[in-house]
Amino acid sequence: MEKARFLIGGVVQGVGFRPFCARLAIEEKLNGSVRNTSSGVELELWGERVQIDCYLRRLERECPTAAYIQSVNLLERQENASSPPDSFRILKSEEQSIRRVLIPPDIATCESCLEEMRDPSDRRYRYPFINCTLCGPRFSIIQDLPYDRPNTTMSTFSMCGKCSAEYLDPSNRRYHAQPNACPLCGPRLWACDRRGTTLAEGEDAIQVAAGLIFEGRILAVKGLGGFHLACDARNDEAVGELRIRKRRSHRPFAIMVRDLEAAEKVAVLTEKGRDCLISSRRPIVLCQARAGSGLSSLLSPGLDSIGVMLPYTPLHHLLLEELDVLVMTSANQSEEPIVADNEEALKNLSSLVDAFLLHDRKICMRIDDSVVSVAGNRAFYVRRARGVVPQPLFLPKSGPSVLAAGGEMKSTFSITHEGALFPSQYLGDLKSLGGATLYREALKHFLSLYAIKPEFLVHDLHPLYLSTRLCREVLPNPGGTLAVQHHHAHLAACLFENGIDEPAVGLILDGTGYGTDGGIWGGEILWGDASGFERLGHLVPFTLPGGERAIWEPWRCGMSLAYASGLQEEAKEWAKRKSTLSPDFARFFEVSIAAGVQTTSCGRLFDGVSALLGFVESVTFDGQAPMVLEAAARGSGSLPFSVVESDGKILVDWRPAIREIFAEKGRKSAGSISAAFHGGLARALGEAAALAAERKGTRRVVLSGGVWQNRRLFSLMMGEARRRGLIPVIHTLLSPNDECVSVGQAVAGYRKWGK
Repeated sequence: MEKARFLIGGVVQGVGFRPFCARLAIEEKLNGSVRNTSSGVELELWGERVQIDCYLRRLERECPTAAYIQSVNLLERQENASSPPDSFRILKSEEQSIRRVLIPPDIATCESCLEEMRDPSDRRYRYPFINCTLCGPRFSIIQDLPYDRPNTTMSTFSMCGKCSAEYLDPSNRRYHAQPNACPLCGPRLWACDRRGTTLAEGEDAIQVAAGLIFEGRILAVKGLGGFHLACDARNDEAVGELRIRKRRSHRPFAIMVRDLEAAEKVAVLTEKGRDCLISSRRPIVLCQARAGSGLSSLLSPGLDSIGVMLPYTPLHHLLLEELDVLVMTSANQSEEPIVADNEEALKNLSSLVDAFLLHDRKICMRIDDSVVSVAGNRAFYVRRARGVVPQPLFLPKSGPSVLAAGGEMKSTFSITHEGALFPSQYLGDLKSLGGATLYREALKHFLSLYAIKPEFLVHDLHPLYLSTRLCREVLPNPGGTLAVQHHHAHLAACLFENGIDEPAVGLILDGTGYGTDGGIWGGEILWGDASGFERLGHLVPFTLPGGERAIWEPWRCGMSLAYASGLQEEAKEWAKRKSTLSPDFARFFEVSIAAGVQTTSCGRLFDGVSALLGFVESVTFDGQAPMVLEAAARGSGSLPFSVVESDGKILVDWRPAIREIFAEKGRKSAGSISAAFHGGLARALGEAAALAAERKGTRRVVLSGGVWQNRRLFSLMMGEARRRGLIPVIHTLLSPNDECVSVGQAVAGYRKWGK
């Protein structure tokens, strides 16, 4: 008889792992115990060595699909052990000072629960909060570790006799399922009007809600991580009214469809797109919209794509039995975070909706839907949130605890702790009061859950970023600080995500980032790793007339591009036609060009071209102009770009392309010119990357930055890389946009202080 004790690390709580351990022990005829601790799952086995070894092999091979075993560490081994236990038991959880356990993300409703919910003979028939150890809320309801019911927002619901029996039965699918509940003892559902007056409860509430949506009304529906605004996606009047109320004139609305068959009717799905849709993470998947689908044309104005997701809560499934496709967009006032609390919803959303569908299961941590974009057979995150967070990335070894502040738009923070790197969920724009408040809430929640006391602070090089200020509130006296240049952080994040620990060339393309020379960078050719970087080259710089106003008025970028391309008269005529800012136009033009900030931004290049081709001259949301430019592209072709070396720098010169645009306007369609712009830029970037790679003796080229969310440019660049013998290094676990900046910062800090 041998006794062996192990500590299992990874995503092993809240995913049916302890019941799995118990069932496996019974099958292998082993006695002992298993329990949750703040450091992981502690497993004690009594039996013969061959039985224990077989158990461990099966443990890793057969673990639940939602679980992830990071490590199995032997704590104690005792041969010829005496007084073995007479069974295998699940023990009471133990809280410890060091917390290493990984929290699972929220998981979409499993097929077994859906079958029960649809079975008239089942006691949970049509219960909108059905769940088990394989599915349901996790991260959004956890208040503390270890992950047990008293440490979740389900602690206010006392299980009835039947639910308690399931919870304590090792053979039951709900054995130690912390959110376990039924209609007798669990959360309840009700519909109310905008004043909070109850209209219906339970099943009747679903019918009332569906009826209101069918009539063209707008509802706020409480989900897993917050509220959605829902309306009929086929009703132009309803979608148009939602745009008016939300003051969201162009930004696309996501839709939720009943099932995969319904998704095929409204979108063109690739195999990769289908896989993403049906995964347990249930993200919004950006797909090509299908012509003749009957959906409102107001869902994504000016775009050829649509964001589609499948139901991921029982309530969604029940609601979509009545209506096969709904608008499901984050419920918030313009630019504010998603609303998650009932009282907050009634106060802040009543002007946006006609009624509410509410429940009384509290959301501890608000979190948006994840968004995935598919380009060919590759998928990447546009927004990393529900269904993924708080899943960590793993460091090569344990090191100091580093807090990385991230960026200011599309913000996240990251924390390193006990060999893991935790990127937060997407937190939005910190320039809004709500965004800053959510950032504080989420940061304090992460630090509290894992009892982390960061030692070091890493932040962006920009001296005025709000993310830096917010982190300094939490960590006012760090053991050390490090400022990391924005595009260097992009490079470091992508290398780390791909497990590459050596320098590479980086094509880092985005909107704006503060450069080491005090300039506004955004079209960068870098060489480096997490420790440092060299700027090998960049796009030819141009002026941003009016500074930040040029971001929201792309016609200004168009004017500047024309002027810098030697088309001064054309630029003046263009700007004179667009500007109403000054009666002394000549003076305005000269001052705005002369006083504007210089930038190498690839994002602003896209903005200017979109304006010059007549697509978008002023924007209502970030990225609108490039998105419309991409959607309009038809055919192929290549505008002339040149790649030159000057003062040791590799420069991508877009000026020949701008001159060609003016020459071709009126003779060719704007869509064909857009396609040629994408093609020419991809060729130039491929040439520049090959030149940089040859100079540094590598084949690896990192593609990071928000511009790489452009699927056309990304696909063209992948082809260019193959043609030139380059190895593209791309994002698959993180978003290429500024969400990944905090990860790159954290890795840079880990590299600096972890030696």
